[in-house]
Amino acid sequence: MQKIKNKHSFWFKASILSIAIDSTVSGVVSGAIPLMVKSFPNAPQSIVESISSLPSLAIMLAVMISPFVTTKIGYKKTVLIGLFISFLAGIAPAFVPNIYLILGFRLIFGFGIGLLNPLSYSIVAFFYDGDERSQMYGLIGTVSNLASWILTGLVGVLLQYSWHYSFLTYFVLLAIMVLVYFVLPEMDIKTEKSNNSKTNFLQMDHRVYYLAVVMFFLFMVWMTFNQKFGLLVTGKKLGDASQATYILSLTAPIGMIVGVFFGLLHKWLKNLLLPIAMLILAVAFIVTGSANSLVMAGLGVVLAAISFTCCSTSIFLRVSEITPKELNNAASSVELIVTNIGIFVAPYFMSMIGSLVGNGSSDMMLKICSIILIVMALCMFIGKFFYRSQSKTIQQEG
Repeated sequence: MQKIKNKHSFWFKASILSIAIDSTVSGVVSGAIPLMVKSFPNAPQSIVESISSLPSLAIMLAVMISPFVTTKIGYKKTVLIGLFISFLAGIAPAFVPNIYLILGFRLIFGFGIGLLNPLSYSIVAFFYDGDERSQMYGLIGTVSNLASWILTGLVGVLLQYSWHYSFLTYFVLLAIMVLVYFVLPEMDIKTEKSNNSKTNFLQMDHRVYYLAVVMFFLFMVWMTFNQKFGLLVTGKKLGDASQATYILSLTAPIGMIVGVFFGLLHKWLKNLLLPIAMLILAVAFIVTGSANSLVMAGLGVVLAAISFTCCSTSIFLRVSEITPKELNNAASSVELIVTNIGIFVAPYFMSMIGSLVGNGSSDMMLKICSIILIVMALCMFIGKFFYRSQSKTIQQEG
């Protein structure tokens, strides 16, 4: 098959966006855990449950080395290697009878996923600029949420036959590998590199690290929101756990819809989109925390899903705009690493804050999260004001 070279064509964009599916596939088999616990009665339940969380360790390691791998062999080869590793290790548990072998394959699976993790954003930044780049960044979120929705449903169907079959869901990675192999061209990032032969994190714009701090707190408060929402609903007797779970599940389709329109929102608000969305997210947390009915809590979740999608996508887009192409994968890796750290430390950090204020209730935690968001948004507005004032002073002196 002849490779498609028109970067504006449907198949070219589909091959890039399909790579984003990797960010959703790691946890889709979580529904198999209850059946697996029954299949391995001699193994500690915590060991069996770790099949959903264990890949994250390998993902973080692989994300850290992904920039160095792409510098050596390029984007396309790194994508194909990551897809090949994650495909084979992903389906292997369907044929393995030992829980510890399954956990080993899950680690290998995570490593393959980690190699891919930053690349959908990096490849978009390599090929596209301006409004088309912001549109593609929005579509990455849409594809991720849509894939999560579909694959989770497919796992549910396969679980009716056996938990082994649920791991066959990872055949989707083989389809992506074929699409990438035939459609996506080689990307010679070596010609774009600076005089240094190695990717140097110190070369990156200082704003990348500033945005990494923002990303850390953003995902920390978002994880807290997801963890506390069910407790809030049941604690206030607004509804039961299943109703809370259903409402939270709406964040995926909402994020999918917002992703489609993200390009238009960014074209309208530019760099103001991030602090504005952050303020709206703070309002959503306050609405949810003070809700006296399930409907109001649900409205808070809808508002939170819309604003969070805008926040996270805006950060990745901004990082790509301020980073040269040869360092884009390294910059994306920095954001993804702090994202995972923020998710990991969320329960411990918020527990510490709750102890300090003497109130660890769910609604108080959401109020604290909203304060964190408001402070960050105000810092951004103040920073933009001083930056513009400084720029005008320099222009007048020049």
